[in-house]
Amino acid sequence: MGRVSMLLVVLSIALVAPSQGFLKDLLFGEAKKALLDDGNTEILDHVCNYRVMPRFKDWELYFRGDVWCPGWTIIKGESLTRSRTRVANKAVADFARKAVAQGLITQEDAQPLLE
Repeated sequence: MGRVSMLLVVLSIALVAPSQGFLKDLLFGEAKKALLDDGNTEILDHVCNYRVMPRFKDWELYFRGDVWCPGWTIIKGESLTRSRTRVANKAVADFARKAVAQGLITQEDAQPLLE
């Protein structure tokens, strides 16, 4: 969490202090690299995508997570939490709950994803 806090301080200074456009672009680029995350993961032998994005809600930093599996289903798992480290896991759990509700997977298959 220290890295995120430091980035927020740097961004705050950049927004308040007069600076050149390229400096703001550089700072926002570094913040984006540090806070955004996307990639692939495997869910029940299917390749799925995930994305983590920062969001501000009531002036507090939250993270939104999305998980989707193209080629398998149109179900999309979503989460919003203050925890950067748990947001993707919560999105996977949401995906699993939706997949069980639609009959795509069984409760037994979903159980490891829900923990």
